[in-house]
Amino acid sequence: MNITSVRQKRMTAFGVKNAERRSAMKCSAESSSSSSSLVFDGTSMFTIYSELNGENVIFPSFLESALHVCEVSRSHPDYISAHFHEKVGTDQSKQLDKNLPPHQYMNYTLFDSPPEEVFSRFDDLFDSSDIAHPSPQKYAMLSASEVDVYPKNDAAVEGTFAKRAKESVDKETKLTKIGLNDRNVAIVVALKCDNALDAENWVQTFGIGNLEKQLKENFQLAVLHEVKLGLGPMVENDEASQAEGDATPFTHVLYASLGEVEDSIANDAVSLVQQALVAEGIADGSVVHAFKCAFNIAKKGTPCGALPAAREIQKRKEENEQARKSNKF
Repeated sequence: MNITSVRQKRMTAFGVKNAERRSAMKCSAESSSSSSSLVFDGTSMFTIYSELNGENVIFPSFLESALHVCEVSRSHPDYISAHFHEKVGTDQSKQLDKNLPPHQYMNYTLFDSPPEEVFSRFDDLFDSSDIAHPSPQKYAMLSASEVDVYPKNDAAVEGTFAKRAKESVDKETKLTKIGLNDRNVAIVVALKCDNALDAENWVQTFGIGNLEKQLKENFQLAVLHEVKLGLGPMVENDEASQAEGDATPFTHVLYASLGEVEDSIANDAVSLVQQALVAEGIADGSVVHAFKCAFNIAKKGTPCGALPAAREIQKRKEENEQARKSNKF
């Protein structure tokens, strides 16, 4: 069986289904009209991992396999940057464990190309994931576009992070000049929501108003994304979606940026969003977690496989510097 052609058919089917969805929704064109100057016009790729365990003869740990995919992605002709996230509360000393909980990590990668073309323009983008994450590991690569932001005030006047990252790319070096703060929390939500989501009510649907009210000044910006293409075992093995003639169990991704908050507050924020989804009747199959960015990965730089060690070295340097200041020697 030609795996590539099968996937291409799924991608084509999803494109047709997505066109039908967009014609029934206001979310894409109408909401973007008021946000076009704020949103990113390329691809936001969210890779979520529902099963991280299982035998892997190539890579000793899941983290190493995931970072290998990040390294390969750097060779994509339209690559801007990647931002590899860890779930809030992750014990970094156990990152090589063989028994990791679902959604321990999430990768957020930016490409300066349309979401519908990001896979076809670089075959290794998906093939590397296929090799790095053998069954029973499960993941979904969600190629999405930004469609709206909240709030539309001073916090968003310079545009979303993705938009600013693209604008910061140096024309000669191809390197971005900005990254995500590794102390700030992001609530990431991936779900299937057909006609229940539109430009007027998505903020309510995700419980963003309550989130903003609880977090006050720590709430920064919520960005809504529409999934245009999805690949990976979580997508291809989703029987319910296939039965509906769709090609992905996810239609939207929300990335809500928070400030530097305690883990308990981050977990409370996750609960608020989950409660909102339950109230809207769209919680089934949704993924809702709080993350922090572990690694900002530019087009060039430290090899991705060395990033955990580099982080540990930096951490020890900071601890030693703090101890030196405390002891005044």
